[in-house]
Amino acid sequence: MIRVIIGTVAVLAGFAVVERSVDASTGQAGSCTPTEVHALPPAGDPVAVRSGPTMNSPVIGVLRGRAAARLSGGQGGWAHIAIADAPHLDGWVPADQLWVDVEAGRALYSLPGPMSRKLGMSDGDTGSFRVLGCHGPWLHVINARTGAVWVDKSRS
Repeated sequence: MIRVIIGTVAVLAGFAVVERSVDASTGQAGSCTPTEVHALPPAGDPVAVRSGPTMNSPVIGVLRGRAAARLSGGQGGWAHIAIADAPHLDGWVPADQLWVDVEAGRALYSLPGPMSRKLGMSDGDTGSFRVLGCHGPWLHVINARTGAVWVDKSRS
């Protein structure tokens, strides 16, 4: 019984280490290779851009429709962006309110970095993904067809 408990604790601790090491949203602003993304407002509502990565932070701007932005980092499920139409306006939005196009033929991975496993390739039907976060040149994205995957934006 004690062996089972110790084994279970060890496995859970291992998952915690792996989860923490690939969490797309724990980095600071600037932790990502800048990537072009677009707003994905719910039901056409504007997405509030906030001064910090919390719902309590003041609103400093809005993204409407499919507004373009540049993703540069993430923290706690929030994405740090600069708005394309207002380059001096940068702030935070919920990461899942952004989407990115992934060109056909781009490899999809299980994790970011050297421990990743190639899961397949994007095709014309899997091109649009919701953004979950980022880590260096890696984007953590999701769509209904592929689920959550990582894309290395530094590789062609």
